[in-house]
Amino acid sequence: MRHEEGFSLFELLLALATTLTLSMLLFHLFQHNERVIRDQTLVMEMQQTARVVASQIADEIRMAGQEVPVYSSNLDSTAAESVTAILPTSTNSRIDFRAGLSNAETGVTGAPPLDLTLGVSSTLTVSDGTTFSTALNTTFPDGKFVYVWGPTSNSTWAWIRAQLLWITPTTLTITPWQSSNMSGSIHFIRLPTVTLEEAVSIFLSSGNVRRATATDLSNPAMPVWSTSNDIGRNFIWLNFIYYDHNNNVVAPTTLANRSSISRVDIQLTVQAASPLSNGTLPTHSLTLRTIPRNLALRSVN
Repeated sequence: MRHEEGFSLFELLLALATTLTLSMLLFHLFQHNERVIRDQTLVMEMQQTARVVASQIADEIRMAGQEVPVYSSNLDSTAAESVTAILPTSTNSRIDFRAGLSNAETGVTGAPPLDLTLGVSSTLTVSDGTTFSTALNTTFPDGKFVYVWGPTSNSTWAWIRAQLLWITPTTLTITPWQSSNMSGSIHFIRLPTVTLEEAVSIFLSSGNVRRATATDLSNPAMPVWSTSNDIGRNFIWLNFIYYDHNNNVVAPTTLANRSSISRVDIQLTVQAASPLSNGTLPTHSLTLRTIPRNLALRSVN
């Protein structure tokens, strides 16, 4: 009778131990690779978040002063709060500024000249009123204002800030509130332009960079803001540094200082959404320089 040989118990245990060892090595290698990929993903997401948020903030700030009659106000004898792009609620951790988000603009039509008086309602015939009703989503706005600006006598320019009362496709009904040098009336020798006053706020709150827009500009220095939305999370630092045209740092605490601002530097720091595999929580910082194109229209005398 033929005897069939098999594996001994020792050989089976040795094979089992070898298999377990190789399995453990492969498991640890897979786990290590998984941790490395996760860590790399967290770091890349953190860096990408910093770049995207910094870019959005910079793009917004570059629009500061858009649709505001900055050039016209440059001819005023004194600065005016109602046409200063950087608002007094701005700080080193928050920037509030006027900017034409919707680019709502139209020209007054008819035969010049045009006279407007503070406190006296007027109905302007315009080339396109729908750009305002579309931007505001209403024909009877509340707390919304427009700028009326253009050339006046003696080769100067002037502006009026007026409450917007009623909108039709061909007319805008307004009540002027402020004007160049607070003159009681403005005499436009050529038909002026009308632009919508809008404002943006960007700030850091509870680790999130947030953005809001003005819903009511009845107080030109302190708008009523909409509910803010997150534009970036996991931020631990957001700082704005304001400069005049001589590259001097200025604090946005006075009207004179805010009227002189021609550059804003942004500094921000974001941290990873969760700790890395070694328990650390890395951070990433960025600094960007922004030069709002509309503020460059101011005189540098």
